[in-house]
Amino acid sequence: MAWQADVYGHSREIASLLAQMGFDGLFINPISFDDELDRMRRKSMEFLWRGSDDLGAETDIYTHKLFDGYWSPPGFCFGSYCDDPLLITSDSVFRNIDERVDLFIKSILHRQAPYYSTRNVMVMMGQRFGYYDASIWFANVDKLINEVNKKSYETGANINLYYSTPACYLKAVYDSNPTLDTKQDDFFPMAYDKFSHATGLYTSRPTIKYMAREGHVYLQMAKQLQVLARLWNNDQLFEEFQWVMGAFQDHNIITGAMHDYVKEYYTDRMYSAVQRSTLLLKQAFNKLRRSSQSNIYYRCSFNESSCANTESPQFFIVIYNPLAWPVSLPARLPVGNHVYQVYGPKLEKINSSIVRIPGAILAIPERAATADHELVFMAENVPPLGFRSYYIERSRTRDVRSTIIKKIKNKNKKYLIRQVNPKMADDNLINDEDYYYDDVTSTARTANRIVYGDFGRHKNYTDGYVITPRPRNKSYESTTGPEIIDETTEIKITTIDDTDEVKQGNLSAETTAQPSSDAVPESDQEPSAVEKDSDTSTDPRRSDMDNNGYVVSKDMFISNKYIRINLDSTRKITNLTLSNNVFLALDVQFYYYASDKPTDTGRTDKKNPGVYLFRPVDSNPIPILDFIETIVYKTRVVEEIHCAYSDYVSFVARLYTDLPYIEVDWVVGPVPVEDGWGKDVFLRYTTDLGNDGAFYTDANGRQTLKRLRNLRATYEPVNMDAIPGNLYPVTSKIYIEDEQKNLRFSIFNDRAQGGTSLTDGELDLMIIRRILTDETGTEMNLNETEYDRGLIVRGKHILYATKMNHKPNMIYEKRLAKEISLEPKVLVSEYGGYGPYLKSKWLGETNEFSALKKKLPLGIHLLSIEQWNEATVLIRLENYLEKSDAIRSGIKRVYLRDVFVNLRIRSIAECALGGNVWLKDWSPLRWNKKTEFMRSFNEYYGRSNTSTVYADEPRMLSEGSLEKGLTLRPQQIRTFVVWFDYVDLKLGNVL
Repeated sequence: MAWQADVYGHSREIASLLAQMGFDGLFINPISFDDELDRMRRKSMEFLWRGSDDLGAETDIYTHKLFDGYWSPPGFCFGSYCDDPLLITSDSVFRNIDERVDLFIKSILHRQAPYYSTRNVMVMMGQRFGYYDASIWFANVDKLINEVNKKSYETGANINLYYSTPACYLKAVYDSNPTLDTKQDDFFPMAYDKFSHATGLYTSRPTIKYMAREGHVYLQMAKQLQVLARLWNNDQLFEEFQWVMGAFQDHNIITGAMHDYVKEYYTDRMYSAVQRSTLLLKQAFNKLRRSSQSNIYYRCSFNESSCANTESPQFFIVIYNPLAWPVSLPARLPVGNHVYQVYGPKLEKINSSIVRIPGAILAIPERAATADHELVFMAENVPPLGFRSYYIERSRTRDVRSTIIKKIKNKNKKYLIRQVNPKMADDNLINDEDYYYDDVTSTARTANRIVYGDFGRHKNYTDGYVITPRPRNKSYESTTGPEIIDETTEIKITTIDDTDEVKQGNLSAETTAQPSSDAVPESDQEPSAVEKDSDTSTDPRRSDMDNNGYVVSKDMFISNKYIRINLDSTRKITNLTLSNNVFLALDVQFYYYASDKPTDTGRTDKKNPGVYLFRPVDSNPIPILDFIETIVYKTRVVEEIHCAYSDYVSFVARLYTDLPYIEVDWVVGPVPVEDGWGKDVFLRYTTDLGNDGAFYTDANGRQTLKRLRNLRATYEPVNMDAIPGNLYPVTSKIYIEDEQKNLRFSIFNDRAQGGTSLTDGELDLMIIRRILTDETGTEMNLNETEYDRGLIVRGKHILYATKMNHKPNMIYEKRLAKEISLEPKVLVSEYGGYGPYLKSKWLGETNEFSALKKKLPLGIHLLSIEQWNEATVLIRLENYLEKSDAIRSGIKRVYLRDVFVNLRIRSIAECALGGNVWLKDWSPLRWNKKTEFMRSFNEYYGRSNTSTVYADEPRMLSEGSLEKGLTLRPQQIRTFVVWFDYVDLKLGNVL
């Protein structure tokens, strides 16, 4: 039995996972008051919940809404915090047992039983913190059971009251063979009443939510390397780490519903667990790198661009990729204003640049770093389940001589966005080569093998992977001719005419398109040195590799080979254009809602907002736009727009040379509350797309669910508050689609947040809440402070625009979500490393490694690999695709026997998702249904003109073997206990 008796909203994906773990039933509470009233009317308080349309019947789970939660019926609470009378049987004067028994029977027969499917009624007898004196409870419950059964016998009422469990209750219901209602959506958002939506918890305490994700990544890295490096026993480390990760998922911790001292306790425990895991990483890296066991690898405070070790004249880093495919990512290392050279594993020079750290980060009072720049380079195709090391050395100090800032005071002017509908080209933005690799419905192909010895030969290594979309035209280049800043060069800036506009033809993918003045074609020749007074333009990305500086540009745009972001006359982001001639209006703006204070206005019928509840005092948000301060930086690796709109909000929009998305690096805080008003701060991304009230959010980072503004799938909401009532949890992704323009605009986040689309074309993501009221009555105000001031929070959003009907790009988005949630981690060598001989010693070590020798099919994620016992490991394989992504069936086949370099698999046995029961021994319950399930909830939700198509019952696909391959359907996770032998790998810290 699964139990969620105090969770403010219930996820469909959790229902799916619980069913796959082998649970027969799920007992939940609470749900929205209007949903509960509707279910009572329909006699649908117990129902069959389908967790996944793609997986079908194997994710169906019996679900029971607890009538009073885990509380006893009104009048029968016997805890020390209750005022209900105890049951008295021995005193003739004060005897109340007959009266209480009659009241109890009436309550059960007429208040609760009519709303369930069978004659079995589950009565909870509990209270929050109620069993401090359990003997009082049990003494009174014993009396109640005895007297109710006695009266039933005497009157023939046919009532039998006895101690039971959820499992026994479920068996009784199943034996009654009821016909159950069905459900295919989820229970978000949850409303206590028409004024109180528990949607603030999606965002509350953003640092805790980020720490939970970081801890998960380090735990997975530690589990992987424990097996792949064959280390000594680390059970104590894993026991403590897994405990704190589990504790973080408690509904009070992950939601932020805790006092500050509780937060500090769990933060300290998580920090300690992550730090201890780096000791395991050190052992593994030194063993696999064949380096001295004295080498130390440090985590750095990259969230505040701080790392003492990277300010060393020479150091090296190790980037570990926990995913089972190569990942390309930008590495950003805090450094001083110097010239640096980055070297790859074979001492090949890596293209790099430095750029200024955002001013909001430099202004953090307690930031313990002198670095004011970041060294940026692309770590391309970091090996799957492996690492790559880079060596960095400083050559000289550079001199920056110019800064250009345009600062505009806010005069209450509204900045309008031009909305243009260009004709879109049909060119693909992504390479769909090998899309069908190991799809069991496609032509049979021999499993590709990869030799992971020489990673310099990237063609063999990346063959068959969809890594990044292919550009369809050449890079955009500035006509103003910015030069790289170094010790001897001054900036020459050409004035840009503010009347210039971005013309659609400039970005056409057609080969016949003529370049305009806004786009200079690339040359095959290296650029020559540019004189200060020359009108010839240069591209900093094509400068000499040793000159890794940046320019402060007067350009009204930044660009790479995929995207161009344009500024308006106020130097505020106004639109973007893709390389296939797709135009999209875009505004990025911070807002806040002033938090309601009902007690100040005498509204006793309203709860106070707090950690759980989000309610603005006004439905119109207030833009945070005290001024506009914009700086444009351009380098050969990245181009950036630094935007500050007030003293406490700012962001940086980045375009990396070889990445097809926009990175928005936001910083908020301290949020001012001196005016006495709490504030819910959010980022609004405004486009010119028409999404007809529909938007989509992920469910726990896996499947996607459709949302419709102001609607619910199974009931009519009662007087819904349109702002908090349309806010949904976003774990990894939210997007909108315009079917007329065939465009999709997606945002990926780095932690759980609340998201919505309140107006067509807009996406809002809540990023921080500073609230001065409390709905719990325990003074648990969400007024987070640090160093006697409000909290400062930094995070990232990834923006990606594409054609909505192009399947390979949908798969790219799925992979991108995984790469963000399981982002490769950078660890830094100790300050000074090996001393003056660092480079030669580093070069003599193994600086590139992958535990895989055979690639996995496109769409397959190695979800788990961890030590099970001395002779076995546990491996979980996930097909992260959804059927809507697949051109054909989306079923993939994995040949597991020879996937790993140092592990030779002898045999496997499949178990349920939780690893606690063999799959062959699992017999899920089958239930009668009032109605059939729809084939796809997303496809038919809100489409009244579409005929309903019911789902076929899919077979449970668990066939396959080591020899014939293991098949996985879209969204399927298969779990195996694996017997294996190590190959050329000794136990301990040396190879």
